[in-house]
Amino acid sequence: MFALITLSSLPNAAQAGAWTAQEDTFYNKLSFNYFSSDKSFGGNVPGQARFTDANITYYLEYGITDSLTFFGSVPYKGLTVKYPTGKVENGGIGDVDLGLRYQLLKQGSFVVSTSLLFKAPYLYSRNEKIPFGNRQEDVEGRLLLGYGLGRYGYLGAEAGYRYRAEAPADEFRYLLEYGFNATNELYLRAKFDGNVSQGNSKAPRGNIANPNLNLAFDLTKLELTTGWKIDKSNAIEFSATPNTSGRNTLKGTNYSVAWVFSN
Repeated sequence: MFALITLSSLPNAAQAGAWTAQEDTFYNKLSFNYFSSDKSFGGNVPGQARFTDANITYYLEYGITDSLTFFGSVPYKGLTVKYPTGKVENGGIGDVDLGLRYQLLKQGSFVVSTSLLFKAPYLYSRNEKIPFGNRQEDVEGRLLLGYGLGRYGYLGAEAGYRYRAEAPADEFRYLLEYGFNATNELYLRAKFDGNVSQGNSKAPRGNIANPNLNLAFDLTKLELTTGWKIDKSNAIEFSATPNTSGRNTLKGTNYSVAWVFSN
């Protein structure tokens, strides 16, 4: 969304995609997310447990230089699995993402960047009653393209490869994005996001206690976001992100409300 700031004179309310943050500027997003499902792609299991993930996630970007941006996110998760005979609950910090994005080229309205992300799984135990993650490291490299359309907003495209240590299969990841200003205060954004398993999992299945942790799965999602700019530094966003197709993963929709604030 940094494209919306630079191309449409928006307040510094969102940054993402191929654009990097200006030196010594911060972008922050504090979101509450809710996902619940008892259905799977590829055939439902009779009596399948209902899985719920209600989490608060903090996302940060900081401009080290105009061309180099640090980014990271930390989720605090509340997980619940309801069985016919009862339920199990667990709460705590999940996987932490840390990364750098570097702008390779800026030619007029066209931007090309690359990013490197590391997933740190060190703040929870492998033996949680409902695990927050697979407790293994991920490293992802990505190529990001952005193009400004002036008053018509911006376009973004991304492609990357995620190496997953230990048992989980590696993944090819991709994203298409479009955003624009509907009014001076209202902006809209759509993202089509997907990952394709590379089929090199070292085990046949994931963690039984958390049905959202399969070791090899395909998934596409469509995120639809409405944002309202409060002032030059603050905005509120509402998002709905349905899982549109998949294999070996849960069906469902993630709902999110977020406070975006920056300097």
